[in-house]
Amino acid sequence: MIVRIAQLYDLDSLNALEAQLFDGDRISPRQMRRFIKSPQSVLYVAEDEGRIAGYGLVLFHRGTQLARLYSLAVDPVYRGRHIAQQLLSACEAAALENGFNTLRLEVRNDNVAARNLYEKCGYKPLKILIHYYDDLADGVRMQKRLSPMEAKHLLPLPLYVQTTPFTCGPACLMMSLSYLDAEFQPSRQLEMQLWREATTIFMASGHGGCSGQGLALAAYRRGCKVELWAQSLSTPFIDSVRDPKKKDIIELVHQDFCQQLDEAGVPVVDAMPAVSQIEEWLKQGCCLLMLISTYRFNGCKEPHWIVLSGVSEQFFFFHDPFAEDKADSSHRAHIPLNKAGLSQILGFGRQKQTACVVIKP
Repeated sequence: MIVRIAQLYDLDSLNALEAQLFDGDRISPRQMRRFIKSPQSVLYVAEDEGRIAGYGLVLFHRGTQLARLYSLAVDPVYRGRHIAQQLLSACEAAALENGFNTLRLEVRNDNVAARNLYEKCGYKPLKILIHYYDDLADGVRMQKRLSPMEAKHLLPLPLYVQTTPFTCGPACLMMSLSYLDAEFQPSRQLEMQLWREATTIFMASGHGGCSGQGLALAAYRRGCKVELWAQSLSTPFIDSVRDPKKKDIIELVHQDFCQQLDEAGVPVVDAMPAVSQIEEWLKQGCCLLMLISTYRFNGCKEPHWIVLSGVSEQFFFFHDPFAEDKADSSHRAHIPLNKAGLSQILGFGRQKQTACVVIKP
């Protein structure tokens, strides 16, 4: 049994297998041809002595970190030989090779064998999809965070999950302080204190976020050797509010941060570091707090702080302080991010404000 990329000469066998296995929700012959040829998909086949025993199809959503397992099918004659697992592993590897760190799928709620297979392979249910299939059967959306197998350099960075919707920056700073000082003890009280020190006061709605200037200053006050790399055509987050009085306060706070950084002699670079520079910093053991937009992850255009936690040949890794619940928190450490995709998530707002707080050991 071999698993390989499908070719156009496999079309007849693939279409016959599709017709054999599925009464509805079939991939049409035209679609099957397109999937084989498209750069936005990879179609694997399991071949046994010239016969197609099964296939796995993964689709890529460009501009996101998400790939989709569109279909996985095995001829009943070959079931029980772990072919589905082999195809699934190939699809996961293809997703990682193309820079995607998450694989998502939909499966029939009544297909107990398939659901058990996916759960055994590390997939977690996300949502019940009511009447998802042609026969009105319900579906289940499942997802798995993929982990590259290549050699990697990871910082022993502890994970701290933010306890409020607006303290991602302080959570990242506390993770960094915990890594740099074994005696440092993070706490919710300190989380709020750091937020009060670093916040810009206002944003579009709710509490204000922390700027790179504010976090750099908070790190400096705690004895850290800090650099700030930041670019913005305007004051951080000022374009997210309309009230002129709120804008005045944000500007006042920002200028105060800048003055204090200047008086402290903290280096501020009006640029974003190159990938090679980020790699070097991580290998030196530096902590890098980065401001990103969550759009590429969840479709919401919100500012969010993460802290880089490692590097490999193809990926950066990061700790994300936001978790939906306790079960989700175990998946927020050392999340892989394709190096080519870093520029896609950096920057927030119409002005594409970027910020990287570098804390050196």
